[in-house]
Amino acid sequence: MRRIIMIGTALAVLVGAAVAMAAINTYSAQMKFSPTKAGTGKKPVPVSFSVAYQAKGTNGNRTAPLTDVKSTVYGLKANWKGFPTCSEAQIAAAKNDTGCPSGALVASGAITAVIGPTNNQSASAPGTAPCDPLLHVWNSGGGKLTFFFVDEPPNHMCAGGALTTGSVPPYPGTIKASGKNLVLDTPVPTYVSYPLYGIEGSLETLNLTFKKLSVRSHGKKVYDIQSVGCHGSKRPYSVTFTANEPNSPSETDTVRGATKCNK
Repeated sequence: MRRIIMIGTALAVLVGAAVAMAAINTYSAQMKFSPTKAGTGKKPVPVSFSVAYQAKGTNGNRTAPLTDVKSTVYGLKANWKGFPTCSEAQIAAAKNDTGCPSGALVASGAITAVIGPTNNQSASAPGTAPCDPLLHVWNSGGGKLTFFFVDEPPNHMCAGGALTTGSVPPYPGTIKASGKNLVLDTPVPTYVSYPLYGIEGSLETLNLTFKKLSVRSHGKKVYDIQSVGCHGSKRPYSVTFTANEPNSPSETDTVRGATKCNK
């Protein structure tokens, strides 16, 4: 069991970066947008964006398992109506995502993590091993997303091949508008954090790029993600991380940042 250090919560906002200090984990988050134009409701600007999240354990321990990651971005809207889809059930049945239409892949990237014994959270515990798969995000329709880990030797493997593509089932997320914000919520199921009996996963980094995709609808090109405004000359964002140790209360911490936004 990790020794919980009561250090409170600290937030620091840097240029395009955010950092939070927590009792069991520390976090940082960065987002980038291309292009950086604000756009308007009448003249939206299609954009792609990338996210880079980092988590670290405290007191010499691995990162406590995450149970939810919620990202909120000002001035964006998403609409994948009419775009190809690939469902969680389809990927789960096949135990791979090779049968999904390419146009349904809305984001891709990778994670770095460590797996280790549940009964010893020390970063140097015997039996710890790196776990660095690719991460694919699929449009599953109606604001639903499906996240799926993919093994790709030699650089994107988990514990030297102990876990391979399909060993961890796909898991759902959502993306929806909330006021002037776009909210991406990704609950992390138990089977992701505890992929094997007696083994827990500790996320260290997550990097994803959401693509700028388009389809033709009624003779017009429709884009999946668009910017419809900014807050002054900035695009604020926040990321809320929830984590917990086994048999301990959950801990939630939010980091905030902002990037430049041009009129």
